[in-house]
Amino acid sequence: MGNRILTLASQDSKFQVVGALEAPGHPKCGEEVLPGVRVTDQLKPLLDQHPHVVIDFTTPAATLEHALETVRTKRAMVIGTTGFSQAERSILARRVAPLPVVIASNMSLAVNVLFHMAGMVGRILNRYDIHIHEIHHRQKKDAPSGTALTLQKLVSQASGRQPDEVHVTSDRSGDVVGDHIVQFTGTGERLILTHQAQSRDPFAIGALQAAQWVVRQRPGLYDMRDVLGLSED
Repeated sequence: MGNRILTLASQDSKFQVVGALEAPGHPKCGEEVLPGVRVTDQLKPLLDQHPHVVIDFTTPAATLEHALETVRTKRAMVIGTTGFSQAERSILARRVAPLPVVIASNMSLAVNVLFHMAGMVGRILNRYDIHIHEIHHRQKKDAPSGTALTLQKLVSQASGRQPDEVHVTSDRSGDVVGDHIVQFTGTGERLILTHQAQSRDPFAIGALQAAQWVVRQRPGLYDMRDVLGLSED
């Protein structure tokens, strides 16, 4: 994700990349990834260059630390990290309260349209059996994916059910970037909503769109549906 965000941002005149961050000890630390931009494991020197926004795709523990640093300089954030526990999510919300922040389990524009559609169908087909299945590459650490859990939450709320009444299954195999299937099964029919990611570019593109949007917002927690104007529907 970091590589694709760097590449796409460097190709877009609306962005100027001022820094790239990796975990301490990462082999890329010190490497020049763009002209004048070297990978570092320290966020503070990058914030001292006064960026408008920090884009974070890391781990829950790292994101919580980055939030502490970022809030001191009052920069906006875009957070695509997944796998937060409820407690970690609450801590993060408190830490970033003074900032405009977009946080989403999936930055893809099309996936967020899927979120919108799944909720709409859940309201209408609220008596149908609902099953969510997701497939990712074998290295993905969290299961179910953050996207699947978001779908489960949205569909259960829309259909008036408890989350555990919307079944979620996961598969980790090969190099699958990410597939999500939401199936509504009634008597004699099924409605299936499917999203397949062929590369990581959709997530990077969405993160960059969120970055452009969030710097113009008041402090608060937003998601990609806010970025796309879907929350108003």
